[in-house]
Amino acid sequence: MRLIVLMIEIEQPEGLSARKLVLETSKHNVITAYSGASGVQFFQRFPNVDAVVVHVDLSDLSFETVVRQLREIRPDVPIIALSPIPDLALEGVDYVIPSHEPQAILQVLADNFKASTSN
Repeated sequence: MRLIVLMIEIEQPEGLSARKLVLETSKHNVITAYSGASGVQFFQRFPNVDAVVVHVDLSDLSFETVVRQLREIRPDVPIIALSPIPDLALEGVDYVIPSHEPQAILQVLADNFKASTSN
């Protein structure tokens, strides 16, 4: 199953590329946003994404604000938080996974959508 994933994080393409590459190698489509505000704007334009991945460290908006705005647009979308501290309790998200383990995103997608974890 090919999914559409919106990925929001401030790391420019160098940091985002590993996570994006893992998803794209597994045949998923990825929309990337390099700020919380642009991520929310993309989501307003393309609300039918299958999942949203948000890094907890955003420079322009707080993580909580971004998650709240995403939920206002579409309450049912799965939100996956990327964090250097995976045991964080974060309100409004469905999953918190280690930001340094891109394969963990695939596992969450596979568990929720019966999506492939490999190419």
